[in-house]
Amino acid sequence: MNTQDILEQARQQVHARTITTAQRRERPWQWAFAGLALTLISGVWFLPGSTLAARLHLVVQGVCAQAHFLYVGPLQMPLCARNTGIYAGFLGSLLYLLALGRSRAGRMPRLPLVMLLAGGVIAMAIDGTNSLLLDMGNHNLYTPHNILRLITGLLMGTSMAVFLLLLFNLSLRANVRTEQRVLGGWHEYAGALLADTLLFGLIWTGPSALYYPLAIFSVLGIVGVLFTTNVFVVAMVSGFENRLRRLPQLARPATIALLLTACELGLLAWLRSWMEMSMPM
Repeated sequence: MNTQDILEQARQQVHARTITTAQRRERPWQWAFAGLALTLISGVWFLPGSTLAARLHLVVQGVCAQAHFLYVGPLQMPLCARNTGIYAGFLGSLLYLLALGRSRAGRMPRLPLVMLLAGGVIAMAIDGTNSLLLDMGNHNLYTPHNILRLITGLLMGTSMAVFLLLLFNLSLRANVRTEQRVLGGWHEYAGALLADTLLFGLIWTGPSALYYPLAIFSVLGIVGVLFTTNVFVVAMVSGFENRLRRLPQLARPATIALLLTACELGLLAWLRSWMEMSMPM
């Protein structure tokens, strides 16, 4: 064995010890994250005194307009029609991208696909503005409808999933695949639209037996967006920029972000309740 081989072996041993030490430091935070997540989920699932449906409504009470609701069977969805579309579409599209193996993708889709994704955002903005104009005094261009709110929300959710995943990878990952497009071509975009169509069908025409799966899915979507945003901010402030090689490295930022997410949702729900009680009848 020559000197170069000895030096290389020494470097590998030092690198292995460094990884082992880092993993040992991460482990308490991993347990803290798991414990906090389990506590919060158990609170929503098992808290006595109300139904699970009521508790799901309470979780998102402060972040969603209390109007234009959808119904699955006789039960009201926790989110309004537009937000149901946005956050169910976001979570469904994110799972679709991960299933395609794009967890480390770091390249923009081709320009025509970017324009289509931007078109989904614009469509939702137009429909939302039209609804707002109606509320401001019947200045709307066309009659708003929950079908349009749900469809444009789903398109917006797909766009959010593509661009948030790309932003996450480019900002935090050290091993980002800069040659891999986060959305590879027309057939993959068509797959995302197919997932949106499936979600639309289940939400709009689904039987009451699907209420809880769909309600939980949409709530997970909105909580997931808020949580991911908090993880991103905490990780960047903590110096994780382009350092992430393994998701367990995010245990500390994720634990802090989960606590922030719970506090934000709780504070916003309290503020809405306080404002509603303070308003004159």
